[in-house]
Amino acid sequence: MKKQYTTYYIFLGLFSLMILTSLYKHLFDYETMVQEYAKLGYPEHLIKPLAIAQFIGLCTIYYNKSKRLLEWAYAGFILNLVFAIIAHYVSKYGNGAPAVVCLALLFTTYFLGKKRNASKEKERVMVPA
Repeated sequence: MKKQYTTYYIFLGLFSLMILTSLYKHLFDYETMVQEYAKLGYPEHLIKPLAIAQFIGLCTIYYNKSKRLLEWAYAGFILNLVFAIIAHYVSKYGNGAPAVVCLALLFTTYFLGKKRNASKEKERVMVPA
């Protein structure tokens, strides 16, 4: 059980580090992001809403208060990363490797979180009240 928690938080930390790096670039290196979005074919006005959505999604994953919100946060990140991979492929700008790595970390975090929550529920049922 302890190993599941440790593994989950390691992958969540790596995923969070990548997203926070992206957020930093979106907010504090705005001009570079405008140029990168233009090369990928996206308009400038998507930069700030995407950064806000990523921050809210990351907070939702960390606080994990509602299963439905958690699923929506994961779905939002999956769409974001898949569209990033497609944009890099279609525009032939960069290789999109960070998005692929981030997507792999996201899936790993999702399935480890599911496994961790299932074992937590199993323990709760086994312990008499």
